[in-house]
Amino acid sequence: MPINGTKITGILLAGGMSRRMGSEKGNIQIGNALLYQYPLDLLEGLCDEVLISTCNGSSIQVKHRMVCDKVKGIGPLGGIYSCLKQSSSEMNLVLSYDMPLVNEALFRLLISEGEAYDIVLPAMQEKRPEPLCGLYRKGITNVMEEMIAQNDFAVNHLLTRCNSRIVPISKEMECWLPDLFLNINSKEDLHRLPPGFGT
Repeated sequence: MPINGTKITGILLAGGMSRRMGSEKGNIQIGNALLYQYPLDLLEGLCDEVLISTCNGSSIQVKHRMVCDKVKGIGPLGGIYSCLKQSSSEMNLVLSYDMPLVNEALFRLLISEGEAYDIVLPAMQEKRPEPLCGLYRKGITNVMEEMIAQNDFAVNHLLTRCNSRIVPISKEMECWLPDLFLNINSKEDLHRLPPGFGT
């Protein structure tokens, strides 16, 4: 579904180890769906193709292409890099599979800000962008390769090496939720979801 005529690829980051959850957290049932299906549905509604950052053997069962990290053991940077290399679009929406509250209004805001930037990330707090929820252009893979060669795997460091934009999120915006960027990392985090979420 091109937005303003622009082809977009969605990248669902599903490669976490789920240590604190004790099991594959993407497959936790929340309401009428599994955890990973909420961010996946969002990407499917906005993007022309979706890539899943995970390796063979994952318990996540989807119709989309799975992309295993080209460089293993370097965290989210490796997943984003590997999927950008496989993406057929210059513009890519990246979202972690454990962030069920991110909504379409947020991504449309980031896209509207993204024409002149390599990376556009939201931030609920000043100077604390959300690197696992944002817009990334395919053309930054050469910068990522330089970082990997230097053993620098911090996604936030990528922002200083690229033409980046941080979008502050405030209560006045359509996308606003107090826990918009909630990561479900433990069973306790499930209690922070809005009452009746997913039903």
